Amino acid sequence: MATYQPYTEYSSVTGGGFESTESRPTTTDSGSGNRSTTLTPVTIKQILNSTQEIQDGPFVSHGQELHHVSFVGVIRNITDHTSNIFVTIEDGTGQIEVRKWSDDANDMTTSQEDSEQTESSQIAQQYQIGTYVKVYGALKEFGGKKNIQYAVIKNIESFNDVLSHHLDAIKWHAVATGKVPDPSTTGDSQSVGGNGSATSGQSLFVTENSGSNNNGGDVRENVLNFIKEQCVGKDANQFAVPIQLIAQTLNIDEAIARQSCTTLTDQGTIYPTFDDNHYFAL
Repeated sequence: MATYQPYTEYSSVTGGGFESTESRPTTTDSGSGNRSTTLTPVTIKQILNSTQEIQDGPFVSHGQELHHVSFVGVIRNITDHTSNIFVTIEDGTGQIEVRKWSDDANDMTTSQEDSEQTESSQIAQQYQIGTYVKVYGALKEFGGKKNIQYAVIKNIESFNDVLSHHLDAIKWHAVATGKVPDPSTTGDSQSVGGNGSATSGQSLFVTENSGSNNNGGDVRENVLNFIKEQCVGKDANQFAVPIQLIAQTLNIDEAIARQSCTTLTDQGTIYPTFDDNHYFAL
């Protein structure tokens, strides 16, 4: 795991969160039905400043409904409770604490025994302070505090992933404020952005199929279609498609299935739920 230069101090910067003094652009209901199945790239400040316009409704930030979100940041602190950890993550616009539950049997046993710990739990050892991570999950609020439900925290291996995420966040903020046409309403599926959505030539990224292996694209398409079929009518909080089932059903190697799911996650068409081995289609 590469360790990149972290921010020099806990950020007190007010910028970087896409503040805007402009009035919220007029929006219609067209395409709004798909918002609940959208993985929105955001900054932590957007999460913290988001508000609910109606009781029990979705959180909204500058016209964007935030249902499932993703963000990147530097780990500033890890609090180990054995069966789960609290990870404090900062991205230069703000910081948020994310709870991650362990699925390691040793952690569960140790937690039940409530013995005094001399070493970190298995889940705590997966992360290091000062390294970058990407977080996926559903934005919820409990006790007046925003948190990420069913959070998945993935270590970032390349700084390109950080830059890619921020470009995606900038693009969708521009869409929400009316600076860029909403790609979900254009009907153009030829150009695909970093989150996998049609962009009508507005993509900030090279398309996945440009000079790529067509066979790899076919496999990913089959994996995506299978996951979508399995997720129809299902609740993302209670159901997810495991990697093993994908590999067995499509008769492909598990490593290929995992690689396809990683690419589809980067494109924003699916996302990991309970852990890195279970996925749900958007």
